[in-house]
Amino acid sequence: MWKVFPKLGLLKLLLAIFSALFLSALILLIGPDGGGLSWHDFGDSFKLVTPITLTFAGVIFVIGKWGWLCLWKSPFVGEILHKSVCPNLNGKWLGKVHSSYTDENSNKVVTEVELTIKADLCGFSLVLRSLDGYQESKVIQSELYRDPRTGTFYLSYIFEASVPIPKETDDRVFDGAAKLEIIVNEKNTVLKGIYWTNRAWQRGMNTAGLITMKQKNS
Repeated sequence: MWKVFPKLGLLKLLLAIFSALFLSALILLIGPDGGGLSWHDFGDSFKLVTPITLTFAGVIFVIGKWGWLCLWKSPFVGEILHKSVCPNLNGKWLGKVHSSYTDENSNKVVTEVELTIKADLCGFSLVLRSLDGYQESKVIQSELYRDPRTGTFYLSYIFEASVPIPKETDDRVFDGAAKLEIIVNEKNTVLKGIYWTNRAWQRGMNTAGLITMKQKNS
């Protein structure tokens, strides 16, 4: 989720906090009356600021992994953060995949899927599975980002799919990708977008389609 935030601004903030900690330690060693400044003073300052820096890094890690949820789940501020800063997508999502793939009766296939998302300010991962058991998917790369041109949030991922018992017209293993728009409205949050695969591409049968998902119990 950290990729949603302005990287340069976040780096400047962390650098400013570290500089303030170091200068505070240096001033304590020199004293209020000034005095000579030597390399020894700098060495002592680094020794003094090290535990402070480690504590600061630990606090940032805890906030990045779990603490941020307190703000995102708060009644009023959380709604603003979810809509304007970065959506909280943690949890299970249920939806349907409308595919261009056709069955033996030439009918378009609609598959129910479940998406599990685990996100924090330090990392982002998701797991996708088909509820009918025919296909298993392993997400090998995923990203949550914001389009700087429109301000729209997107979820994109690349997956590797396997079919344990494929039909004669199907492939056992194939790759695919998806790009889903994150739509936040008054009642709930919806993931909607397109996907495409290289499924049976040698026979001109590679697939694409529409994915729509809503958060479970929403």
